[in-house]
Amino acid sequence: MGAKQSLLTEYLDRLNWTPRELAHAINAWLEARGRASDRIHPTTPYHWVAKGFCPYAPYPQIVAEVLSMELGGVISPADIWPGRSALDRHQPASAIAALAADWDVDEVIAKISELTHDDPDRYVPAKGVPLITAALGGIHHSPSRLADTSGKDALRPALMTLIARHIADLRLLDDQAGGGALNLRYVNGELHAVLDLLRNASASADIRERLLLATADLAQLSGWMFWDSGNYAASQRYLLLAVRAARATAQSSTSELRRIATESAANTLGMLAYQIAHSGNPSDAIRIAEAATEQSTHASPGMRARLSGRLATAQAAAGDVHAFRNAADQAKSLLQARHRADDPPFLYYLNGEQLAAETGQALVDLARHNPGQARALLNEAVDLLTPLSSTGLRNEYQRSALLHGCYLVQAHLQLHDLEAAVQALRKATERLSGVQSVRCQSLLRQLRRTFARRARNPYVADLLPELDDALRSA
Repeated sequence: MGAKQSLLTEYLDRLNWTPRELAHAINAWLEARGRASDRIHPTTPYHWVAKGFCPYAPYPQIVAEVLSMELGGVISPADIWPGRSALDRHQPASAIAALAADWDVDEVIAKISELTHDDPDRYVPAKGVPLITAALGGIHHSPSRLADTSGKDALRPALMTLIARHIADLRLLDDQAGGGALNLRYVNGELHAVLDLLRNASASADIRERLLLATADLAQLSGWMFWDSGNYAASQRYLLLAVRAARATAQSSTSELRRIATESAANTLGMLAYQIAHSGNPSDAIRIAEAATEQSTHASPGMRARLSGRLATAQAAAGDVHAFRNAADQAKSLLQARHRADDPPFLYYLNGEQLAAETGQALVDLARHNPGQARALLNEAVDLLTPLSSTGLRNEYQRSALLHGCYLVQAHLQLHDLEAAVQALRKATERLSGVQSVRCQSLLRQLRRTFARRARNPYVADLLPELDDALRSA
């Protein structure tokens, strides 16, 4: 077997997958995004493995996305098929392509508009200094003010109020159902409509600024939903552009809107740090989370709690117990001191139960890096994850309950409490039918492989068919 085909084989061996199972995962990835017509034949990957063939675009990037989700890191097509001519002809663009440190508002609006029409699968994730530079350039640059528009139709406050209400409802849709293909398509349609108004409607300065902030909000939501759908690269690009749109709003707005826009930019950076922490680059996540925190020294206690929580997640991914404790304790103290009336509207979801679950999730990651303290860290994680994960099947935050339920299962497994792990997984899978989250489905498939190694246990033997049925119907 040649060197160029051995990398794909190595990845499949790590997953204990056959080429047919890779085909199944690729087709599931496509179906989750409404692209069932692009499915491949179950035997197609055998040619990639046995003969070293490299598929034509867009499949190299899709394979990379699938393997990245399953292995919990960032894998590019070039990592799988280094130097292949098919990749050279269809080289994907970096998530930070053409995001210069110096930018203006019109450029950002144009790039967001291009992104809503682009193929999101053509991007590859960025990391290291280039990613950090692009992120910091979004908050440190002072762009020109938003230009006047001269459209013949005037945008009235009633429509602006409706747009704000739509955004709030779309956030709730994401909380409940996740980043499914149709949900993403609808959010992108809303973003496209707001961009059209921003460019073509006649409006007062205040409404133009609110439209720009709505653009930032919808780009941020798209980025978060792309992350939930398993597309890390498109997520990065949307979030980096959302930071710029929010920063531009802050530069040209009145004092109240300026505060919300500034906090929106910092919050988006915090989201980016969270995602990077879970993509195998904790040092990048720490630097970006620190930058978001530095930008928010005058923000509300609730906002600073949100950013301290993001920093805690990044420190846990790096395995730094002391730094994690400092950030997590600060987040908890700030949240207790908050006044909800002072918080920006996008922090509606953050409460003690949510922050505790996020802390528990971070502790599960931290335990992997600190085996000598693992038992104590995992017991603490169980205590923090159980309340949100065990909540009844209420509609509001199903995706969060499912996600943190998966981490609760991991904690029980690492504590060798198989009965508790089975019970927690049963509770988690009850939520799967209502949640379209590739991220959660990937976690459940990883857990399924772990449980399969214990199939002789009677608890597990009963569980596996139920889990398989739930995953097939998801």
